Amino acid sequence: MSSYCIITDTACDMPASLAQKLGISAVPLKVIIGGKTMDSSLSKLDVGNTAFYDLLRHGVDIKTSSPSIDDFVRYFKRVLEQGKDILYIGFSSGLSGTYNVGRIAAEELSLDYPERKILTVDSLCGSMGQSLLLHYCVQKKREGLTLEEVRDHAEKIKCNICHWFTVDDLKHLKKGGRISAAAAIAGSVMNIKPVLKVNDSGKLEVVYKARGKKFAIAKMVEQMGQNFYPDGNDIVFINHADCPDDADLLARSITKNYGITDFVISDIGPSLGAHSGPGALALYYLGDKR
Repeated sequence: MSSYCIITDTACDMPASLAQKLGISAVPLKVIIGGKTMDSSLSKLDVGNTAFYDLLRHGVDIKTSSPSIDDFVRYFKRVLEQGKDILYIGFSSGLSGTYNVGRIAAEELSLDYPERKILTVDSLCGSMGQSLLLHYCVQKKREGLTLEEVRDHAEKIKCNICHWFTVDDLKHLKKGGRISAAAAIAGSVMNIKPVLKVNDSGKLEVVYKARGKKFAIAKMVEQMGQNFYPDGNDIVFINHADCPDDADLLARSITKNYGITDFVISDIGPSLGAHSGPGALALYYLGDKR
């Protein structure tokens, strides 16, 4: 049985230390600041995350783009030339063109490397929801499952990866085309903090409108109690856009309500943070449905 590697992209926002532990590599999305294009590494830019969010707070125009086919080809080739197969688990096609670019690159390379397997999965996840899916897939790989079996497992559970999050201002998501103008109105007045989820199509959906951040956090915790697997949640992921105190409050509330103590808490990286804006807070766990 040939060996294989699991590859993702930096939209997963996985902390670099966790990626190293899991043996995951990530193809970088692009971040454009003031006309200068740079690659986003896992969870950070060279400027630092706090400085990055300060740029957004001061109205600096920041854009993002998918990796190119050549970027994917270059990353995939490194693995293929080591005689290994590839499972690429990519950023939701409902939020970005990144997955489809990776899929096209995989199809092209399959012609050049007919002896190798290059399988792809549209995660229908984003940010650390994507990381949580990768976490469970690596577990199965380490249990000895084949490339195809891990691919099938990812397809089976990807819509059980629940994403709940809140943002301080929906203008960033509207600007990036992640939500409609009508949905963006929800957060424009009276300190309304919208609570959103990623639905089964891998797209964003405004579900609740909470009065203030603490109520938004309480709503996220309440929602978790309605659909999480008590026996399946060995770990819960949380990330934030330069608001660590909110992330700590969310974790404490989950521990108090559900007894869960194993968390990975990290930053929302620049490729997603440019669209969420500063103050975003997100929760990810395994549930019976999204």
